[in-house]
This record gives sequence, C-alpha cells and structure tokens, in this order.
Amino acid sequence: MAKVNKFLILILIITLNASCQMKDKYEWQSYTCQPLQQYKGNENIYSVEFVRGDILTLEGDPARLPFGGSSGRWGYTGSAWTPQHGTPIGADVIYYAGYEDKFYHLEIEFPIEEMKKAMDKTYKYNDYTDEKFSGLIFGFAPQGMVVVWKQYAVFRIELGRYQAQVISNDKKLEEQLFRNWSMNREEVAERDFLPDASCEKWDMYRKRYTFKVKMENENQALKLFRYCFTNYNGEKDIIFMPPLPATSYDNRALPQILELDWETSGRERFRGNIFLNEKVIFEKFKNFKTEEKQEFEIKISKDNRVLELFLNHEPVEVDSVRIYKGSVMYEGSY
Repeated sequence: MAKVNKFLILILIITLNASCQMKDKYEWQSYTCQPLQQYKGNENIYSVEFVRGDILTLEGDPARLPFGGSSGRWGYTGSAWTPQHGTPIGADVIYYAGYEDKFYHLEIEFPIEEMKKAMDKTYKYNDYTDEKFSGLIFGFAPQGMVVVWKQYAVFRIELGRYQAQVISNDKKLEEQLFRNWSMNREEVAERDFLPDASCEKWDMYRKRYTFKVKMENENQALKLFRYCFTNYNGEKDIIFMPPLPATSYDNRALPQILELDWETSGRERFRGNIFLNEKVIFEKFKNFKTEEKQEFEIKISKDNRVLELFLNHEPVEVDSVRIYKGSVMYEGSY
C-alpha cells in the first residue's frame, strides 16, 4: 500500500509541475483601449465601461479583461491587470458606451489553431532578444466595433475585427453598473452623447495595401539596420534589414509613423522618425487596389540632417520629421 501511495504522490507531483510549467509558459496580460478624443468635459469620450470581461481559454483557466473602463489610445494602453494564463480562444464581454448610451454584448471565438501557434511564436526584437506572446489588446470603437490585437512586447498584430451586439433590455445592467457611480445614466448621456458616432474612420484605418519601403542616400558609408512601422490600424512591426536597404513587398495597413535606425560611422548613429499626415496619405492611397504594388522611398542627405519621404517617386507631405542621435548598436555596427 505504501508503494502505491508513493507512486500516486510521484504522479501528482509530475502533473503539478507540468501544470505550473504550462501556466508559466502561457502567461500574458489583458488590455483594453479605444480611440483617444476629448469632448466637452470628458477627456476620453470613446472610453467604455465593463460589466463583464471574460476571456475564454483552451485550458479552461479563468482570464479577464482589466476591471473598470478602457484607456489609452487606439491599439495601445499602458494599463493592464494581473497576469492571465492559458491559450485565449474567445471572449464574452458586456460593456457600456456612454457616448451612445448603449450596452453591448461581445461574444466571439478566436481561431484555435492560430492561437495555439501564436502562444509559441516569437518576434525578433534585436540581435539578442526574441519576444514571445505577452498580451491581448481589445479595442472598442463606435457602433460595437471591436478589434483585437496580439502583443509581443513592442510588436502588435491584428487578430481580427469583431462586432458586438446592442443589448435592448438593459435595465438590470444599468442598475448594476451605475450603482456606485457619482453620475446617473441620464447625466452621463447628457454630457457624453454623440448622435453621429461612427466606426467608419477606424474601419478605414484597417484597409491594407501592398507596398515596400526602400532607402536612398548620398553617403556610401551609411548602414541601415531597422525599419519600425507604427500603423494607423494599431499594429506595430519591426523589420531588421538585409544588406540592401529595402523591404520586400508586403500587404499591410498604412504607416502612421515610420522609424529607422542607421549609422555612418562608429561615432555617428541616428534614429529618424517620419510622422505621416493622415489626410494626405489616405487621399493618395484611396484609389489603389490592395494587390497593386506601391513604393515608399526614404531619402537621407549626406550630412544626415534631412529626411524626405516619397511615394512612387513623388514627394509626400508629412506632419513632421525628427532625427535623433542614436544609441543602439547592432550586429554589423561600426
């Protein structure tokens, strides 16, 4: 009997260790965000408040969205909750959008095989670090539009666009949500209601086009190491460059910020940021088909002081350009 008990205890220990290892392996954060905009006395008019925020996992581990309301801006927030565990495969969320005075129910499933692969995938951050899955970001836009991104540290990749449904019989939800608020529902609606709230803008951000980015320069000593794309659709991606300073053609959303790192000597390292103009860039792309190939060109002056952006050889008006002294060293640096 003692031998049997020892054997059972050993099996239990192995099972618990395996469970703990799996739990540690699939540890991540949950985040919620929305478009950032001020209106009257509300500094973040598009924020939503949660009544329920359950995230479903393959392993059955309980996971949740952070308590309270959404924060940050489209695609990003610095606010998270306690670590979550398991492979996320869906969500069951009830939230209130004060600017529409509506309760919504989001009930969705994620593609299981894609999420299983996502948990083990890594993205190359620099010469020394591969970033693993670190979170899910839920973004709430008007008219029940919800976008979910997978996060790998600084990388953000859209998982999908989903549609929440309006809850018509919401009296109990109203009582539950407003029980401890300093404002009642009528006061919130009076302050925040936007009769023309629409998700059209954020759906426009999601449109994808086929383009590449290449660099031209007058300095033969220049070495380009990295392009970083911060896109209007909330995605963020980094491409480390091969010997030729051009990306391959890729199907992606339009960039809001283009960032690049380069060197011209061991003492001359630079980071450049190009902040695109939303109206200008979407106007230029509005008649392009998604499969048609476009080309961005970045030109760097010989003295590293001027950074210009072109689209199909035509100059592009941008909001601003900033060039900093760089501090990051890469494999192949001077």
